[in-house]
Amino acid sequence: MLETLFRQDAQRRLSDIGAADIIVGIPTYKNARTIAPVMRTVAEGLAREFRHLKSVLVVVDGGSPDDTVAVANQMQLPPPVKRLVMSYQGVQGKGSAVHAVFEMARVMRARAVVILEADLQSITPDWSTRLARPILENAFQIAIPYYLRPLPDGAMTDLLAYPLTRLLYGADVRQPMGGEYALSADFAAKLAARDVWETDVARHGVDIWITTVALLENVKLCQVRLGVKLDDSRELSLSFDPTFVQAIGTLFRLVDIYKRRWLENAATRPAPFYGNGVGAEPPRAWMPAVTAAALGDAFVAGVRRYQRLWRIALTPSTRTAVKELSEQADGATRFSASLWARTVYDFLTVYNQGEGDPDKIVAALLPLYYARCATIMRETNLQPAAVEKAVQEQAQAFVAEKPYLINLWNAYVPWLWEGVR
Repeated sequence: MLETLFRQDAQRRLSDIGAADIIVGIPTYKNARTIAPVMRTVAEGLAREFRHLKSVLVVVDGGSPDDTVAVANQMQLPPPVKRLVMSYQGVQGKGSAVHAVFEMARVMRARAVVILEADLQSITPDWSTRLARPILENAFQIAIPYYLRPLPDGAMTDLLAYPLTRLLYGADVRQPMGGEYALSADFAAKLAARDVWETDVARHGVDIWITTVALLENVKLCQVRLGVKLDDSRELSLSFDPTFVQAIGTLFRLVDIYKRRWLENAATRPAPFYGNGVGAEPPRAWMPAVTAAALGDAFVAGVRRYQRLWRIALTPSTRTAVKELSEQADGATRFSASLWARTVYDFLTVYNQGEGDPDKIVAALLPLYYARCATIMRETNLQPAAVEKAVQEQAQAFVAEKPYLINLWNAYVPWLWEGVR
């Protein structure tokens, strides 16, 4: 497997380093501006907290056309921390880089694997050590982050991944799509052996896939408090977002794969916290990278662009409610929690049971997602406590509308549904 992921020179460098206790992997692509401070902060924590262990900081690049690799190679790290910078081969995406890190962990016989994102602004030296500690102590097999994240950056988790994971799989994991986590070497090796690395898991579906597999296959999981996550926010493409399509497409596909569990009301899974973690963030309003008005404009544009796909994806009653909102001047910021739950259930069902292109179905959800996000931004004024309250209310709306999902899932017939449109 290693031969297909790395070129020979990279394999030689891997062999030179030999065994390791802990590997911290950072997938990169065009992160020349942010990779140096992230590497410096991680290395500081490893050198201070894990001086007695052999730590390797691995930067796995996806072919960046900028100076990401050069910057990573030039970083001065404290002596206890080894550095490895290499490019992977295969499908371009974060998942392929994570896969490569898992394979390196197997070769190095590492005890723990930590994955961090390359554009973190709020990272502190203890992030990687906090995540790794429960794994190194053999207390858990995977550690998931628990942090506050501002809108709209955290909206995919807040409005989709969190409420669906909590409802369908009975686990109150607040950040199931978190970009940072730690795993035992055994669990990482099992994931690396799965036949998923040519799918969207190899792109931006990897984070929700790992969490879902851990929950549904009874892997011992904990949450670790990390405070606040701020990153170098990527510029949102409000007309089409491949990250959204890949991540939410993976989330939706997993719902079908594990449908027996949620249709039969699987038992609640514990998701305990490890350690005391970071204290609460002082209340303050976030400065969004994208305004509610811009998200509202994207919703209005989506009415024109995705009208045909909405006729395929939405039940008549849901479609009527969306149409009424689109005809109101402020409709994009009046998208209710219950309407959003029914909308998601419509798309989730058609994605898995319909006869159209699943990727196009997920893409057509994007303007509606923007409207729900814009609504929460308006209602909360981006105050963290108010946003969290809205997220919890949204999760409760998913619970209240579960009978709607069950009925839709069991009764859906593509040709019949087409007939009523």
